[in-house]
Amino acid sequence: MAGRKTPAAFWVCFFILLVPVLGICVYQIFDRVSFYLSYPVTRESKEVTVRSQSFPSVTVCNNNPIRKSALSGTSHASLLDTDDQVRQSVENLLASTSSDAVDPSAAREILNTAYQDRRTARATRDLAGMSREDIANLGHQLSDFVMSCSYNGQQCAPNDLSSVFATFQSAKFGNCFTFNAGFQVSSTGVSNGQGLTMTLFTDANNYVGLFGRQPGVTVTVHPANTTAFPEDDGFSVKAGESAGISVRKVVKNLLPAPFGDCGQGTDGESLYPGGYSLATCWNGCLQKAMLEKCDCVDDPRTTSGNMCTAGEESCRSRYYEQDATWRDDCNCKHPCKDESYVTTMTSSPWAPENVLIPELRYVTSLSDVGTLIQNNVVQLKVYYLDDAFRQVEERAAYPANQLLRDIGIDIAVWFVVLMMLIGIVYLIVLIIRACCGEGSGNKII
Repeated sequence: MAGRKTPAAFWVCFFILLVPVLGICVYQIFDRVSFYLSYPVTRESKEVTVRSQSFPSVTVCNNNPIRKSALSGTSHASLLDTDDQVRQSVENLLASTSSDAVDPSAAREILNTAYQDRRTARATRDLAGMSREDIANLGHQLSDFVMSCSYNGQQCAPNDLSSVFATFQSAKFGNCFTFNAGFQVSSTGVSNGQGLTMTLFTDANNYVGLFGRQPGVTVTVHPANTTAFPEDDGFSVKAGESAGISVRKVVKNLLPAPFGDCGQGTDGESLYPGGYSLATCWNGCLQKAMLEKCDCVDDPRTTSGNMCTAGEESCRSRYYEQDATWRDDCNCKHPCKDESYVTTMTSSPWAPENVLIPELRYVTSLSDVGTLIQNNVVQLKVYYLDDAFRQVEERAAYPANQLLRDIGIDIAVWFVVLMMLIGIVYLIVLIIRACCGEGSGNKII
């Protein structure tokens, strides 16, 4: 048998089997590579229990941006006249109306007339023509606004509140105050004194009615070292209420391109202090476009650029009243490492007969405490709901090592299949040759 040639039928069968087996193998490898290049992602959410965690930033703003008593003698004193005109117009409208219902068209006409000089007061949005210094001086001050503050049962700062509160200016709320985060909390719930407790004095008698906001405060809970946007993310607590705000932290670790579409940071210099967030990116795009076209900004939180004046109102308004193209050039993405807070608020009216605030003895007599609380005072209690936070983790659903493993398995499996088929075919050839006999003269095979 030595030196005998392999029958031609064997090679014919070999190539007939090789083509489909090789085709199937290549198809499966191509399918695995295509699936890998789609960069699938799996998202896992789990509860992580910790012994202690850092306390978030808590920003509080008075719903009134500027104090009526601070306007007299300033370049913005005309706001008082406009405010009085609106108030008198509404009072006259109500007095001249015989029925309980006020004619909406008449009310709109009076208000439109009162607000027609938008260079003097932009009542529907913010403070026009005011510099950062104007807003800081005319707004409510920290020492008057925060009556008391305690953290984990201890006074926040016995001598200087500014050591734990950072002040910034908002175009809608005037002065806002952020409780300086970085403190650790090891217990949860408000019953054991953990968390932040504040008593705030809104000073309703100093409200400028032109801005039409109900006495109270706006609260924002946000990560440390980020800019607060209470006009977008805040929630309001009315004067005379005690509010408990439970907090739950959510940490997201997202995958960047090509797996996802999150951002690693800012594209260029940010106009807002603190770390990157989606809000700072969108607002930064708007302010950069306004700074480029109008040579001013209208958000006092920005770190550069002069505030828009009344003379620049027409340029500024285009970015709100027209379809501005600044959004087209803005590529804002969710941060890859994102921290946020889910809050739940419960509130109830204070019971003045059961509550005595030591700070009020300097403000009013004891007999007037109930009225003062109802019209001016807000109590806030901010605390962690429990000792866990939710972590959301993105991972590659089909990593490169699994791709290489699957390709290797496919090649090995189909190589074995091919060898088995070839062996079967070769065995059949041998059987046929043995049955027909080599010396019979037949050369069928």
